[in-house]
Amino acid sequence: MSEDLLQFKDYSNTPSTSSPPAQINVNSPTHSSGSGQSGRQRGDPLSDLIYDMSNSANILSGGMSSSGGGGGGGKATGLPEPATATPSKTSFLTIEYYQKFFDVDTYMVLERIANSMIPKRAPSNYLKSHIGLNPDLYGPFWITTTLIFSIAISGNIANYLQHQSDNYQWRYNFHLVSYAATCIFIYVNFLPGALWAVFKYSLKPLQEGLETENADYTPSLLSLMCVYGYSLAIYIPVSILWVIQLSILQWLLVITAALLSGSVLIAVLTPALRNSKYSLFLIIGILGAHFLLAAGFMLYFFHVPSNGAAAVHSTMEALKQPVVATTKAVIGNITKM
Repeated sequence: MSEDLLQFKDYSNTPSTSSPPAQINVNSPTHSSGSGQSGRQRGDPLSDLIYDMSNSANILSGGMSSSGGGGGGGKATGLPEPATATPSKTSFLTIEYYQKFFDVDTYMVLERIANSMIPKRAPSNYLKSHIGLNPDLYGPFWITTTLIFSIAISGNIANYLQHQSDNYQWRYNFHLVSYAATCIFIYVNFLPGALWAVFKYSLKPLQEGLETENADYTPSLLSLMCVYGYSLAIYIPVSILWVIQLSILQWLLVITAALLSGSVLIAVLTPALRNSKYSLFLIIGILGAHFLLAAGFMLYFFHVPSNGAAAVHSTMEALKQPVVATTKAVIGNITKM
């Protein structure tokens, strides 16, 4: 060999200006890759190892530069290309489409339930910053389902307590489940739909100089359905307390539940109500519908007859008995003749 890969030169222990320091020549002319492998020495294991390492380094650096810069002109690097995630559109007829509406955890559901019952607990932009960013159907679904069975079971218990002193063969009324489900389904679905349409087509015209971040904000239909679903959570414990057969207590529960839940509902919808031309009528309609729902639940499923009505009923029964006895006696005398 005319030249070795590693060339060592002797040097003295004492520093000298005439003798150069020791050098290790790695990049010798025999190992310049130039064009292909023409200058590479063969048969030397160390040369083969260094060549393989340098070749691998070149491949790695070329792959990183082509993937990072996006250029490279389609040069083959020998490495697999990174997979790029492409957004896929799913049909609303598939289950995957509705998975995003159930992307909540237990803490979030409990937080939204508390915000629907406690006034001034939710921030002023709660509808846009919390519900609007992640409206869910998980909480409203289980709240409405629980309320349906709670009203049906408690209503049957209240009916049993009302007739326990009478000679009445009591039976469980399974139709209460369908009645409660129909009423709640209409309230939770159709009322938010009507409210969304009013919000959409009753926006106030924008005024110059008074434009704000929420100047043209209208909540989505899913956000309204989410808010209305959570607003019914307060009626679950109230429906159990309605079993107590005291008319004053039942009406007090109706007023308290409707005011608490209705005031929170108005506070949450305030950013959208400010942008509507019919804000006053919408506030009256929202509170009125909420109160009518609670009163309808109580009157149909749990109502206790007042003392006056009970007295009139007992008086009518007392008047019937002598009339019926007299009629029977007259009919008996006629038959004997």
